Amino acid sequence: MDDVDSIFADDVELIRNADVLEEDYTPDEILCRDDVLKQYTSVFKPIYKGRPPQNAFLYGDTGVGKTAATKYLRENLERDIERKNEQLPEDEQITLNVVWINCENFTTGDHKTSSYQVAVGIVNRLRDKGNRITGTGYAPQDVYDIMYEELDSLEGTVLVILDEVDKIGNDDTLLYELPRSRDIGYVENVRVGVIGISNDYTFRKNLSPKVKDSLCETEIKFPAYNATELSDILSARAKLALYDDAYTEETISLCSALAYQEASGSARRAIRLLRRSAEIAEENGSDLIEESHIRQADKDLEYGNIVESIVDQDDEKLYILKALAHLDKAGLTPARTRTIHAAYSRVVRSYNTTTGKDPLTQRGMFNHLSKLVMFGFVNTIDHNKGVGGGQWNEHEFSDDVDPQKVRDAFEDRNLEWLNIDVRGIEK
Repeated sequence: MDDVDSIFADDVELIRNADVLEEDYTPDEILCRDDVLKQYTSVFKPIYKGRPPQNAFLYGDTGVGKTAATKYLRENLERDIERKNEQLPEDEQITLNVVWINCENFTTGDHKTSSYQVAVGIVNRLRDKGNRITGTGYAPQDVYDIMYEELDSLEGTVLVILDEVDKIGNDDTLLYELPRSRDIGYVENVRVGVIGISNDYTFRKNLSPKVKDSLCETEIKFPAYNATELSDILSARAKLALYDDAYTEETISLCSALAYQEASGSARRAIRLLRRSAEIAEENGSDLIEESHIRQADKDLEYGNIVESIVDQDDEKLYILKALAHLDKAGLTPARTRTIHAAYSRVVRSYNTTTGKDPLTQRGMFNHLSKLVMFGFVNTIDHNKGVGGGQWNEHEFSDDVDPQKVRDAFEDRNLEWLNIDVRGIEK
């Protein structure tokens, strides 16, 4: 029990070290990844030996250890180089600079990540805060020139890690030039290695042959964890994060089984589930994580995942979902396409003073609506009255989506939730 009288204190505490359950935590040992770690270590070995770096492309589902393994090997490489340098003359010492960029951070609404924007991110990562450049106003080649100038001002080896590299999409200029920057003559003083990390299995297939030759020098697939592996990983985290009497083997087994069934063997999901289960147990005054706490945590995480998926949609799709939310509240769903377009147009016009956007045509909006159906946010109901009766479609939220989730997504995107009057719209 907390000795301090506080409204924030719980009667019991089950979590001993919450940092161990955070996504940015790097364990002392990477479990259940011996084969890929052996292959991945060979990518870093040339740097340790003072040789030109290799380029690598990592792929696999979310939560299968790609980022964790990269952080683990990076930290070990930096430590081992420091130890090695202590034994070397100054002119033979190895210099390593690491630039880590998450390409997803450059995607907001209709503003998509590109090679240009990632290059801006690399420049700003290497510059002091007061000397950074903006993401607009520069010709692409000027930005690339600035980036290579900044890279060449460093020494030794520069390892550029592009996490979520698939967010770059079809603009793969950087993925071709950066790994070959020394050969092309863009840099002279440094050797540049690039590691691309992707959750998208199809991204590699869509890369141009010249990019595959440059970036995919070594390809490493991270397979999904099975239920036993998830249990091993979760047990190791629980020993460090929770008090011994806060959980049982059944706790670990259930969290692992749910993560395996619902999240394709994601260790990240299993760890999140364990953390949220412990928090719910604490809130309920229980000194042991019980099945009911895990079940509730699973529901909480699923809600958050859906909201997060909605947040990731572009503005047009968000406006369509908002239109459906107001129609749903008014009892006007399932709704025909023309009805949704009328509501969508009102939504877009309500935000026009800040965005300057006009509504898409019904055909243009329908293309986005079809994507929402494909993504599982919206269901389509086909009506066929036979000869003379006509055929038409109606749309409504899928079972996983509701108006509150859409509203939460708007808040997460820092978009004001304007009230839209859909009265008078023909169903």
